[in-house]
Amino acid sequence: MSDKKISGPALYYLVSLSLLIICRSINPEFNQAASIYSALIQQNPTAKANRLLLNGRIWHNQYPKTFGDQYLLSNTFLKGSVIFNGRKYNNLDLKYDIFNDELILSIESYPVIFMNKEMADSFSLVFENRSYHIINSGTDSSSILRGYVNVLYDGPSALYVKYIKKIQPLAVDGRYDLFVIENHIYLRTGAEIVAVRGKRKLFKLLEDKRQEIRYYMKRSKLKITTKDPVTLIPLLEFYDSIGN
Repeated sequence: MSDKKISGPALYYLVSLSLLIICRSINPEFNQAASIYSALIQQNPTAKANRLLLNGRIWHNQYPKTFGDQYLLSNTFLKGSVIFNGRKYNNLDLKYDIFNDELILSIESYPVIFMNKEMADSFSLVFENRSYHIINSGTDSSSILRGYVNVLYDGPSALYVKYIKKIQPLAVDGRYDLFVIENHIYLRTGAEIVAVRGKRKLFKLLEDKRQEIRYYMKRSKLKITTKDPVTLIPLLEFYDSIGN
C-alpha cells in the first residue's frame, strides 16, 4: 500500500467526482451533464489551456425562485482574466457568485463550472468600461480578509471591499425570497488591515494627516461615502501623496 499523498488538484477532482455521483443519484438531470463533462475532458481536442482551466465542479442554478441574483455586477457572463495555478488566462467568460463566493467559468462546448478556488489566485472582470481586480485572500480563519476580495486601491495604503449577498426570506410580497447585497470595507495604512464601518472610523485611521485631508476635501469639494467605496479612492490617493 503506497503512502503517497494525493495532491490538491487530484483531491479536488476526486471530491468533485464523488459529489457528482451523489447528485446523479438524487437528480436525474445531473446524469447527462456529468457524462458530457467526463467525455469532453477525456476526448475533446481543444487547446490545452482550456483543459487546464476546467478544474472544478459543474455549475447549476440553485436559486431560480429567488428575486434578484447572486452575482456581482451582472447576471450575464463578463469578459475577464484569471490567474489560475500561477498562469494568466485572458478573454474568458466569467461570473462572480458573491452569495457562494465562487468564480464561474463558461467555455464553449463545455459545461459551466465553479472554478477550483484553491487554484484561482486572482481574477479581473470588465463591466461598463471599468475593471474590477479581485484577489483570493485564502481561508485562514485568523485573517480579517478571507475568500475573494476586490482591491479598489493599492498604493502605500490599500482599500479592499468584500462583497456579500444574503437571502432575505419572503421579502417580496411576503411570498418570495430576495437577494440583498452588503459591502464590507477594509483599509490598510501600514502593516495592519482594519475594517471600516462609517466615515468616523475612516478619518480616525487617517488621523495623522487630518488637517491636510480636511483642507483638501474642502478645496476639491470631495464628497465621500462608505456606501460607495469608490468615492474613497481620491482621498487615499491624496493621503498617500503627502510626505510623512
